[in-house]
Amino acid sequence: MNRLGRAVVIVCLGMITARLLFTGGYGWFVQQRMQIPLILAAIVLLIIGGIEALQATREEQSNPDSMSRHAGPAVGWMLMLPIFVLVSVAPTALGAAAAQRVEAFTPPDTTERFEPIDSSAGIPEMRLSEFIDRAHWDEQKSLKGTPIRLEGLVVNDDDITDGFKLTRFMVSCCAADGIPIQVALRGIDATYADDTWVVVDVEWIEPEVPYFEADGPRVVEAQTISLTTVDSGIPNDPYESPYDD
Repeated sequence: MNRLGRAVVIVCLGMITARLLFTGGYGWFVQQRMQIPLILAAIVLLIIGGIEALQATREEQSNPDSMSRHAGPAVGWMLMLPIFVLVSVAPTALGAAAAQRVEAFTPPDTTERFEPIDSSAGIPEMRLSEFIDRAHWDEQKSLKGTPIRLEGLVVNDDDITDGFKLTRFMVSCCAADGIPIQVALRGIDATYADDTWVVVDVEWIEPEVPYFEADGPRVVEAQTISLTTVDSGIPNDPYESPYDD
């Protein structure tokens, strides 16, 4: 690949990064907190690629034979294939297929003191990870008898005949390190397809045997009060982060 070819690859990478930032698609690959570094990366790529293209054009104009002498192997253009894939294939967030291949997150013992749940303004919204943490470790059992609003995607499970596993992914940096977080929902009559995003109001079902004393998988369950699908099909930020407050 010659110098102009390298410039094309760099510019294309910068444009794809900029496109993902503009459409919000970058959130399917990395945490939202990576937005600023990605903006800087896109700017740097576009500047470097533009400078490289300008210098390659000047070099060709001053010495037309130089480009052919330094063309290099055609295999270099194979670098464009991943770029074409990113352009032509719409990216999606981690979903049911990934959740079924990876063991769900189990919260470790924590010394965190859980704040009381404020229900004065209606049903409070809560991250799935906090709901699971409270279910396991809140000695005050603040979830008991308290309606909570959760958001996640549907993962159907043959062992749950009257519901499904409400799922989100805990992502520290990028989708590659995503771990599913799941709450088994009960009391749902309708059938929903895998990867359908829903908002549900639930009440925690306290287990007869504490989670860490029971044999087998430790599944947090909740009784469904109401359920609605997400109008947009998928939220802007499909993942949860261990760095969220």
